[in-house]
Amino acid sequence: MRRAGTVLVMGDGGNWIDPLSKRECLFDQRIVDYYHAVEHLYEAARAALGKDTPEARALAEQLKDHLWAGRVDEVIVALHSHADRLGRPRATDGSEHPRRVLANNVGYFTTHRRHVDYPTYRRKGWPIGSGVTESAVKLFNKRVKGTEQFWSIPGVESILSLRALWLSQDDRWTRYWNTRPGYSKAA
Repeated sequence: MRRAGTVLVMGDGGNWIDPLSKRECLFDQRIVDYYHAVEHLYEAARAALGKDTPEARALAEQLKDHLWAGRVDEVIVALHSHADRLGRPRATDGSEHPRRVLANNVGYFTTHRRHVDYPTYRRKGWPIGSGVTESAVKLFNKRVKGTEQFWSIPGVESILSLRALWLSQDDRWTRYWNTRPGYSKAA
């Protein structure tokens, strides 16, 4: 990370990510995973217009188009409109109640307004989804988790670094070993 020109933090927008990232000063740009954000749009549309209605699907698709185009303010206005129509959540409303779902999603997109600028991210060649990272975590986990595997912190950091070299598939593995005494082809 010290040599990276830009460090991105990608996640689902969970409320634990931002405080951790801010505390550790880990990033230049925070990005909410596009596919998680779209899930929120579908959830909000179902809350606004009914679970399996064509109207809910049409609203979700319209909101998704706005989000993709970078018009998050239009998303927030639309969600506010439906939330106002249904009224404020009541203390007795559970987490799945449409009023609560809409209020939560208005808050989600308002909080993450600066983290969902997908046209800018695409223009810069940045990822908008966390799938690649999630896949990489699974690959790393295969190496270090399992029965009969016990690691010290230095040991697991070393093996994960080696695993990263191997998985990079860009000659880093070979370059690394060619610089080690006893392994170098030149030796």
